[in-house]
Amino acid sequence: MKIPLALCVAILALAGCAQAPAPAATKDTLVWANTSPVRSLDIAHGFDTASTLAQFAMLDTPVTLDKTGAVVPSLAESWKETRPGVYDFKLRTGVTFSDGTPLTADDVAYSLKRHLDPKVGSEAASYFTTVKSADATDQGTVRVVLRSPNQTFLSTAAIGWQVVPRKLAEAHPKDLGSPDVGTLGTGPYKVAKYSITDGLTLVRNERYWGKKPALPKIEVKAIEDSETRRLAVSSGDVDATQDIPITDVRKWTALPGVTTGFYPSNQLAFLSLDVTSGPLKDVHVRRAIAHAVDREALARVGTAGHGQMIPALLTTPQLKTFYGDQTEAVTSKLKTYAHDLAAAKAELAQSAYPNGFSITVPYAPVENPLIIQAVIADLAKIGIKLTLENQPEDAFRARLMSHDRVGIHFADLGYSTPDAGEVLPDLLSRASTQEGGWNFSMYASAELDKRLEEAMAATGQAKADLVTAVLAEVADQVPYIPLYCIDQAYALNKKFTADINAWTVDVFSAIHPTAA
Repeated sequence: MKIPLALCVAILALAGCAQAPAPAATKDTLVWANTSPVRSLDIAHGFDTASTLAQFAMLDTPVTLDKTGAVVPSLAESWKETRPGVYDFKLRTGVTFSDGTPLTADDVAYSLKRHLDPKVGSEAASYFTTVKSADATDQGTVRVVLRSPNQTFLSTAAIGWQVVPRKLAEAHPKDLGSPDVGTLGTGPYKVAKYSITDGLTLVRNERYWGKKPALPKIEVKAIEDSETRRLAVSSGDVDATQDIPITDVRKWTALPGVTTGFYPSNQLAFLSLDVTSGPLKDVHVRRAIAHAVDREALARVGTAGHGQMIPALLTTPQLKTFYGDQTEAVTSKLKTYAHDLAAAKAELAQSAYPNGFSITVPYAPVENPLIIQAVIADLAKIGIKLTLENQPEDAFRARLMSHDRVGIHFADLGYSTPDAGEVLPDLLSRASTQEGGWNFSMYASAELDKRLEEAMAATGQAKADLVTAVLAEVADQVPYIPLYCIDQAYALNKKFTADINAWTVDVFSAIHPTAA
């Protein structure tokens, strides 16, 4: 899922707030705080972090991800690609929704097809553009036909193909998952109470077909202000959160009675260079910028020491899952641009702008000002004057998503799956250069589209080789400058333990009371 990282505002620590959390009456209830409310219990109408966190505890998918990022069975006990781009999913027997209604293959098939229906207006529709059809072929089998073979489908299905009752979804195409309608799932939890203002209460689904979750009850609330949220965790009023501003992380790690953990996330930070615009059309200019930017310093600023520089246009977990033990060997062969002003000036000398140039780019406060100011300072050292055109957030978003003279842009996008096919077409295809797409560099071609399609259809070493070739082209032509992958932080009262990483789909079920 692509979620721009919100600007984290550092707030001075309040004096006298280091007391230990007050002991709660029971370990049976976990109180969780998000920055924003749960917008919807249906991914079609709430494809955001707070909403999906709740959805994954309630709604199963036919397949899911294990701790390594591998696709494994869930509602489907098995599946088979009967021919390229055609999948048959064999469903488990005896599964019911939380109200006792039996799950049918028709429910499962419809739950995928509804994302293709413009009347639904699904926020997850982009995940399933490759799907041509989904139908129940018998009482226990669902067949999915893709428009062309694409191995990324299984990974995205593990996130977006949330199964709901067809009858309920058809009756509420626009408001399924709202507080007035709610939803039904086959997952480990079900809804007890839900309000946008008062929060969400989940209780254990006693009809769940799998292993019962450890916690009988989850309460989810929204606390927008980061300092208020921290004080709530400190006092014991809140047990857990993943919404920790990275600039504030030291104050969180100092909380007594609270475990603050970190793991590499799928948040991808990079600079995009609009290859269709003015001086940035020149590859020597782009290479000069890559040498001038101090990526290591930007990573320190952007991650506060909790993150990693990335060698290619994939997140740290994606690289490790995709290449495994060969990650370093593969990425070390990609063209790199060390922070070297002499090399930057030499590249600029080969361009049509040997003495530098000026460029104005749109900017809004939603972007990290420390990153932007550091880039301005770095580029000034080689004669490139970067001027920010301050705009209201709405105007900035509109200009960005319409790809209107974006120029040099800092982006921080969140992804959900281990497959390179979620990222590379998103940032390099011709389709993504259209309005609403995420290819801010505008670097695209029919030939590259064909290579991306071949890479997404391939498996094993053939896929690895094709993806590596695309990453090598990006490194050589520099439409993007990969910067860093930030760590995901979480705070958890020591009454509880958690076993979570980048591929944990259902976070709530991964939390347990500590042993007595």
